[in-house]
Amino acid sequence: MRERYPEIRGKGIDLLALAPGSLEHTGAFALAHAIPFPLLADPHREVYRSYQVESRLRSLGQRPALYAIDRDGVVRYAFLGRQQWQLGDIDEALAALADTP
Repeated sequence: MRERYPEIRGKGIDLLALAPGSLEHTGAFALAHAIPFPLLADPHREVYRSYQVESRLRSLGQRPALYAIDRDGVVRYAFLGRQQWQLGDIDEALAALADTP
């Protein structure tokens, strides 16, 4: 998503990412990886739990998830992977938001 961020912003879509670490760890990660969009810290995993993104032993850590949520708070696209390397389809997420006002 980092590479496609200008395209995403060009469509008028805000992109936010969420990390399960502390504010300090999340900030250091964002700097180290040149993340161009806001990376929010969720140290107590409250948001993760509300979207059922849970860490599982068999997934070798945090399960990946991608949600496209419209301005009214309606989830238009949801992907919850089982393994860290499974990522949601950004084109499908963008297409789901294209149909919203």
